[in-house]
Amino acid sequence: MRRTPGVLSLAGSVPLLLAVIPAAQGAALQADAQSWPAPAASAVVLRIGDGPNARRLTLAELESLPHYRVRLSLIWGEQGTFQGVKLSDVLRRYGLANSPRLRFAAADRYAVEIDAAEWRRREPLIATRFETREMTVRQKGPLRLLWPDEVDKLGTTRGMLWIWNLVSIQPVTDD
Repeated sequence: MRRTPGVLSLAGSVPLLLAVIPAAQGAALQADAQSWPAPAASAVVLRIGDGPNARRLTLAELESLPHYRVRLSLIWGEQGTFQGVKLSDVLRRYGLANSPRLRFAAADRYAVEIDAAEWRRREPLIATRFETREMTVRQKGPLRLLWPDEVDKLGTTRGMLWIWNLVSIQPVTDD
């Protein structure tokens, strides 16, 4: 892993990690046809993109994408159903699907850079709800990046890909 101040990067080292740590038998996303309540607020919850093309999205804008759910039991004590949208759907809608590497940042300034190969071959979920209720900051929301296929690996460095209080997704350039 390449480390820079405040950023964990898996760029270039993912194949080695995957060779050492076998894929987990985690949970799979399921389409969620259930009607969710309208978001309580219209505040911006996610900044996506970079520069003049960056978009500031509300929960309602994110939840206009197809809904998914996954039942998880996490090492942080949470057990239940998370609902949200697929990361791939968000990236496709907002023009980042072809980015070779993305930087995901949290409200507490935690950030991780993830190669496209990692998120393209899997189904990470941007969770917007837990048990159909919006997540508060205290509940590690309002957005969380979850990797349901590796719930069994959360005690390892692989768990560093899980991000709570997600606030931005940006393309990484080598400039």
